[in-house]
Amino acid sequence: MDLTCAESTNKCIRAVKDRVIFKDERVINNLLNEEIFYVPNCDYFTTVQNDIQPFMRKVVTTWMLEVCEEQRCEEQILPLAVNLMDRFLCTCKIKRQHLQLLGATCLLIASKLRSTNFLPIDLLCAYTDYSVTYDLVANWEQLVLSKLQYKLSAITGYDYIDHVIERCSWSQNHELLRRHAHTLVSICSTEPSLIQTLPSLIAAACLSSAVRGLKLSCQSIAVDEICSMLNVDVTKIDLYINVVDSVVERVANPEGAEKKTKEPAKKPAGYESPTYGQPETPTEVENVYF
Repeated sequence: MDLTCAESTNKCIRAVKDRVIFKDERVINNLLNEEIFYVPNCDYFTTVQNDIQPFMRKVVTTWMLEVCEEQRCEEQILPLAVNLMDRFLCTCKIKRQHLQLLGATCLLIASKLRSTNFLPIDLLCAYTDYSVTYDLVANWEQLVLSKLQYKLSAITGYDYIDHVIERCSWSQNHELLRRHAHTLVSICSTEPSLIQTLPSLIAAACLSSAVRGLKLSCQSIAVDEICSMLNVDVTKIDLYINVVDSVVERVANPEGAEKKTKEPAKKPAGYESPTYGQPETPTEVENVYF
């Protein structure tokens, strides 16, 4: 008898899809009913924060995205981390010098909640070029948890993707569609203009954009079915699809008018980061075609 513990390997072992969950309409209904409680309740740039600007959030969330991609984190970590950060900023005023520290702390919390291998504090400090310390991240973890009242299991756009794909005959077993949709959700998490957008609407726009980008034969039927399933007004979906496409275009073509000089996620020379085995690394932006 082989008693080897599969969790000790580098490869992340994923659970088999539960067909009962995907066939039960109450799951999506519960997600739709609960999502409003996890949407940031204000435009904190104008009501709470006086030292934080939208472009600063864009820089930090892009850094968080790069950290997740380089460490091959599971796709749901980034949307949850950004949601935690936005909700915290709605309740607590901070200085701009603390924004990256907050981003690193939220990555730590999100990876603990939704990953088999969480991101170590030492590694996160290294990615900030040691501009933050271990003790700072540990202390801010307690601060974030207290300000959010430990309400951490937020619903994000990622949570809807598999439920829609598994319930539609035109998308089942379409791995490329799933990967593109997950990638678009992650990219949308970095966009300041979508902070207060419902996760179901983001998921519907990302799925619809992925369907059109992959030029599936059932585009019109697919978009209508997605909107119906996620209770989204089909007359408004085109507007949000255009927003998603424009966000991706800016990421894929940084030499455009909105290009900002930035460096990739920093990791000091000589630092040997741990190897993580999460599969299904998000598709590279350059591979998403529209």
